[in-house]
Amino acid sequence: MGAWALAAAMWAGGAAHAVDVPVSRGSYVLQAQQQGQGPVTVVFESGFGQGAGVWKPVIEGLGADCRCIAYSRAGIGPSGADGTEKSIAAHVADLVAVVDTLAPDTKIVVVGHSYGGLLVTEFARRYPERVQGLVLVDPATMGQRHAFRQADAARVQADDTALLAMLPPALGAEYRTLVAQLDAPAAAAPHAMPDVPVALLTTTQVAAEPFVFEETARGKALWKVQHAALFAGFSQGTHRYFATGHNLHREDPEAVVAAIREVVSVAQ
Repeated sequence: MGAWALAAAMWAGGAAHAVDVPVSRGSYVLQAQQQGQGPVTVVFESGFGQGAGVWKPVIEGLGADCRCIAYSRAGIGPSGADGTEKSIAAHVADLVAVVDTLAPDTKIVVVGHSYGGLLVTEFARRYPERVQGLVLVDPATMGQRHAFRQADAARVQADDTALLAMLPPALGAEYRTLVAQLDAPAAAAPHAMPDVPVALLTTTQVAAEPFVFEETARGKALWKVQHAALFAGFSQGTHRYFATGHNLHREDPEAVVAAIREVVSVAQ
């Protein structure tokens, strides 16, 4: 947790030149954007608190190669909410609704950053028949909080307190719900991964003045261990490291575009 939640109130807008498509969830509506007419459908899942607009440079970099779908999760940007904090399972259910609405009966390549990386990994585990491939951009993992708390419980608690002081109330409530799930014993249990191509992109930059544990040298070392363990669960793909901060898709969108094209070429 922590670094991948820092952008909680940023980039909530939609992608330029995209066609807006509402996705009904009964008591609320998710706002999705669709762009491009390529033969492969790519669905994007953003980091904690981030909207669909964070993917704009990546989607524009793909051009006409893919049909791209991005959306804002409940309560983010133009998407509505029902006033309840969403669990991981509830967010995956919303992702399923987006896929069912915009890409029914179609296998997709799913791209996720940070918390979005955790969500698309869970989506792929639960619905492997829907997935052609995965691109995980500095993803959060189910077991990371256990590893971080074992290394420095006091620092993790201090980071939580600082982040909750920064987040708007609704996002703060979601953060508490997420932390409770990731701190539960079940989160540390091994999770079987689907047999699909994967590109895992890990950032390695240690902050000069770390705001959260993940930005420290010790935290970054554990982050790499978490990603290595995650990648070991897949039977095919690539794992690459980048000397950037956590938001690789904004600092180096070309690297994410290349990873998507690589997975698309293998999956076709």
